[in-house]
Amino acid sequence: MAVRIVGRTTHPRIALLVTRAVGLLLATTIPCGWAAEGPGVDDSKIEQALFEQSVRPVLQKYCHRCHNADDAQSGVRVDQLAAVPEDRHLSLLKGIQRQVEESSMPPEDEPALSVDERKTLVDWIERAIVSAYQRKQQKNGAVRRLTVSQYRNTLRDLLGIEEDLTKSLPPDPISKDGFVNNAQAMVLSPLQLEACFEIAEKALDLCIVDERVRPVVQTFRMELGASINSQPCPDNLILGANNALLNNADFLVTEQKPLKPFDYQPFAMRTAYEFIEGYAGNDTVRGWRKFDSIYHSVFACVRGTPGYPKGEPNQVVAEGLLLRPAIPSAEIFGQSDTYGPMANFKISLRELPNHGHFRVKVKAARYNDGLLLNAGEKTQTAHDSVAVPAAQLAGNALATITLERAGVYQLDVACTPGGAQGLLSVELGKQSFTGRLFEAKPPAAGTTGDAVNAEVSTAFLLVRLPAGPIELKVRFADQPRLRGLMFTRLADDSELTRRFETFERRSPSLSVFVGLRRDCGSTLAPVGAPQRVESNDLGEYLFEGAINNYPSPDVETDNVNYLAGIREIGVRSEFTDGRDMPRLLVRSVEFEGPFYKSWPPASHRQIFVDSPHREHADESYATDVIRTFATRAFRRPISQEELDALRDVWRRSFAESHDFRASMKDALFSVLTSPQFLFLIENSSGPESEDVDPYELASKLSYFLWNTAPDQRLLDLAAQNVLHESLDHEVTRMLSDSRFGNFVSEFASQWFSLDKFDVVAVDAKRYPRLTRDAKTQLRKEPVQFLRYLIDQNLSLRNLVQADFIVANEVVANYYALADRTESGFQFIPIKLDRPRLGGVLTQAGILSGLSDGRESNPIKRGAWLARKIIAEPPEDPPPNVPQIKEDDGTTLTLREKLERHRNQKGCAKCHAGIDPWGLPFESYDAGGLLKASVYEVSRSTLPDGTEINDLNALKVYLANDRMDQVAYSFLKHVTCYAIGRSLGYIEMQNLREEARAMKSSEYLTRDLIRFVVHSELFLKK
Repeated sequence: MAVRIVGRTTHPRIALLVTRAVGLLLATTIPCGWAAEGPGVDDSKIEQALFEQSVRPVLQKYCHRCHNADDAQSGVRVDQLAAVPEDRHLSLLKGIQRQVEESSMPPEDEPALSVDERKTLVDWIERAIVSAYQRKQQKNGAVRRLTVSQYRNTLRDLLGIEEDLTKSLPPDPISKDGFVNNAQAMVLSPLQLEACFEIAEKALDLCIVDERVRPVVQTFRMELGASINSQPCPDNLILGANNALLNNADFLVTEQKPLKPFDYQPFAMRTAYEFIEGYAGNDTVRGWRKFDSIYHSVFACVRGTPGYPKGEPNQVVAEGLLLRPAIPSAEIFGQSDTYGPMANFKISLRELPNHGHFRVKVKAARYNDGLLLNAGEKTQTAHDSVAVPAAQLAGNALATITLERAGVYQLDVACTPGGAQGLLSVELGKQSFTGRLFEAKPPAAGTTGDAVNAEVSTAFLLVRLPAGPIELKVRFADQPRLRGLMFTRLADDSELTRRFETFERRSPSLSVFVGLRRDCGSTLAPVGAPQRVESNDLGEYLFEGAINNYPSPDVETDNVNYLAGIREIGVRSEFTDGRDMPRLLVRSVEFEGPFYKSWPPASHRQIFVDSPHREHADESYATDVIRTFATRAFRRPISQEELDALRDVWRRSFAESHDFRASMKDALFSVLTSPQFLFLIENSSGPESEDVDPYELASKLSYFLWNTAPDQRLLDLAAQNVLHESLDHEVTRMLSDSRFGNFVSEFASQWFSLDKFDVVAVDAKRYPRLTRDAKTQLRKEPVQFLRYLIDQNLSLRNLVQADFIVANEVVANYYALADRTESGFQFIPIKLDRPRLGGVLTQAGILSGLSDGRESNPIKRGAWLARKIIAEPPEDPPPNVPQIKEDDGTTLTLREKLERHRNQKGCAKCHAGIDPWGLPFESYDAGGLLKASVYEVSRSTLPDGTEINDLNALKVYLANDRMDQVAYSFLKHVTCYAIGRSLGYIEMQNLREEARAMKSSEYLTRDLIRFVVHSELFLKK
């Protein structure tokens, strides 16, 4: 066990912190360097003599010339092998033994081993491996730093703050196994400690308050609706280029004073301003101007990319603001407007709190909507129709129609010949519809009605209407050309009725964003996940976050530019797959921040705990606070020595400041910067294997399955010394907890190398459907798929071959399965009727990440499968190996290019374990989708000689012939992640043997995780 600290710092306090950190850390653990028990002295001498006399000469004669430090062909060195090989060399020895027995080494153009030489080498390797299996493994406990995400989660749970203060920390290094929590790969630098130093100060400032000072709380509400404001702002509000604001009369802003169980000071937004620079339209205006209205502080902005394809992106009605799905704007700068999606409603305002938790409450409903029809839709021929002549609609007159039967009606619009285009608004009772009327087509044969006879008609709308009288009002930009309307009831079993019923069943997803306004758009971040709005009745939807986690404009306090420093709260009906969806009705948006349920807040109260000594605020109470806080922070009871040291910090600070709260901050700061908080430590008394103690087990279990500190239940079980006996029950509880999502997200992302998908630059012209929004959801697919397998305790066989996918509307649409789900952004299982999908091997996020963004890459994909799915990683390539050129001016097929590349010196061995696995992926393009035509190149001969035709055949092969190896790979990776280190050769072989016991139960995923928790690798130190 060792802690590596690299680099230097000139900051005296940080230098002291580094020194203290190392000192305290080593004081809590044992010294490194315990010798592992190995062969007896006499056996070692004999083995050494045999090696020097018989084995080394053979290696020098046949192997050293090509496999040495200077010329490690195929990445292999044998010059460092010794009489008693290290564990890290055992895999190499296995490979040497196999190749010597098969006579594949030395190569054909080199002198061959004699029979005696071959026997000498093979016998020595067998003895060395048997000796290694019998060798006791050195056990010295363990120390590993919390990863950035673990540190962030632990701070949140310990202090009760949502602010992400870890952005200043460098990313964690990635181990050879692909994980960021590997103790062997982590480096502890003074810069990291300096960042932790600053984070601890900020965190304590955020969660500790002055109880005597009333908190300032900002609360305002914006209500929306046609002419809702009886006293609108008289000024012509301007908000920059492409200014698009709601009419001043259509929104009302009020500052609220909500009832609270504590006394607070309401924040009054500024209304009086004086600016020297502003805008009139798109013209810059200079000169001092004074304003005095809350409506110069808060704007109702609907600025987004223009050109909504069907209907208006937003519409104000009496009940509120109607929003259509926010179609994402184009991603390439210069090819489209940059004002954000269509539709794009935002509350733009000048003032929000500088810190603290906030809550946005949106009152919204699913609108009882009609389905606008596309240009060219056929008009319906039926006798069950009601015609409305244009004369009844002139001058925005209110007409009445009477329907004999309730049902789904199609509304057709008749215009004069030559057609008419423009926006048409139709009000039917309390329902309101606005859409673009496209070029009218000649009437279908048999159309009846005097008002439309000899006119051209176009289908406009499908809507469900009740029987009886309905008030009707129509507005059209080209009113003189309007000749009349026709309402036609559709048959209950008609195709259009079924289409409308599908539309009716859909529900919008409401999202809230917070950020800042730019000159040509916005920079916004989502507040939580989208929420489905399924009811036609208004309901309240809550979104909460920490204001410091969101983009903010940084301008001087006395800014004199009218447009600078604007914050924004966005409200959207989210776009998923482009299918028609009822509009979202937004009645009001209310903001409160900082949001407190009580005062002092919970973050403060869980530090300054109730105690008999609380009234006195003396050393006795300081001791109570320190003991409670440090016990939670260290994830175990604090020792008396640690308590004395921390109390001494408080004494010195209090003696200087006479400020109890400030001196407590100093003591707690020492806790948050101590190794006992920043590290996971498993103490060891010697090299012999020991059980982890109950508190170590609680932390190990929690950081494995939750990626954060243990909860109180785990700590209580540890205190009662019954956690070991309760493992099965606790694992079941933890797998069912929402925090288990932290494990799945971290583990799946690292195991599947999804970071590659994050950074690949996809050619947008070749793969226009792989937009940033699609990538965001496709990136989640492997994580959600693995979560579903574990939640349902399904067989791991589904990892490589499944008859379902786990997708939301965006992912399903990418795979051309949009009609299979109405789940919005929720991932659900979808049954498949084709084998092109199912399992992780065909997931677009993985396949696209293993490409160059233009072409698929069989080497990347093959190496990924070998490493991640079957745990047969190829050797690292030797230096200076040339890349395969996709466009090298030749007419060679990919298979021929690979063959030519493989024949280069030092390449054959590596590619023998890569190319056969990679070629079947060639039927999938760089966007992760099945190619239109599958070429011969997807055929492959696997390393064991099995012939397969395509990726589907490979999935069948893995799920049957190699399932044991797939299960071993899963267990190996889960174990490495769980214990925070790589496995040695012997550990891997033991794990392989033990895993076979799971075969009879079909390798159920939850059982595999329980297997890891019950293994000696997890329970021993």
